[in-house]
Amino acid sequence: MLLKCCLMAIIVLAAALTQSTSGFGFGIVFMAIMPFFFPYRMCIILSMSSVLALQINTIIKLHRYIQWKLVIVPGIFSIIFGIIGTNYMTKTNPKLLSFIMGFFLWILAFYMIFLASKIKLKKSTFTEAAAGSLGGFTGSVFAVGGPPMAAYYNSVIDSPNHYQGTIQTYFLINVLNILTNNFIHGNIHLNMIPFVILGIICSTVGTQIGLRISDHISMITVRKLAYNVMLLAGTYDIIKGIIHLI
Repeated sequence: MLLKCCLMAIIVLAAALTQSTSGFGFGIVFMAIMPFFFPYRMCIILSMSSVLALQINTIIKLHRYIQWKLVIVPGIFSIIFGIIGTNYMTKTNPKLLSFIMGFFLWILAFYMIFLASKIKLKKSTFTEAAAGSLGGFTGSVFAVGGPPMAAYYNSVIDSPNHYQGTIQTYFLINVLNILTNNFIHGNIHLNMIPFVILGIICSTVGTQIGLRISDHISMITVRKLAYNVMLLAGTYDIIKGIIHLI
């Protein structure tokens, strides 16, 4: 119990630092490591509940910069596909989900390393709906719903404050929807409460540290480290999945 708490504290701090300095990445770091120590469905809950503190803290500070028109359509579609994704995640074997997660991490790492900086999306209702749908589904199944919306908002928002305020508002809608759906499906249990509280505390601390050092840390270094973690974790999940299937 104590060892798991210490491991979770370290991972949440690292995930919060990543998200508070780059706008997304909490779920990527968290889900790349935590399923090694906790049941898959429990990791989804812990990731979503931990990141809540980060999102609320950021929104309170940057509420004046939120571009609500860019949140409405993605938010609606993320709710719809979040419901679909949670239903799929609940009915699917956790070992299979972990196996799929391995491939997802590899694909995501490839995208972030080679394609993310080259893709510029145009502002349109269709793009907002597509990004919101993909983010809602992957967020509910893998707790990683940030990259689609990060790609879109990076393309249409120039100001860092407007970007952070808007994307964290979208994430808050997505997270609340996923937690509600998991509660309805009976995936949230009382034995998770100590870990939820720990996650919220560490996320708050990590966010404050991240906001203070964001001007003094190289995001290239942070992202490279996160991508390497994704590749290693993805490889492990794929190998483990193959062994279980044999």
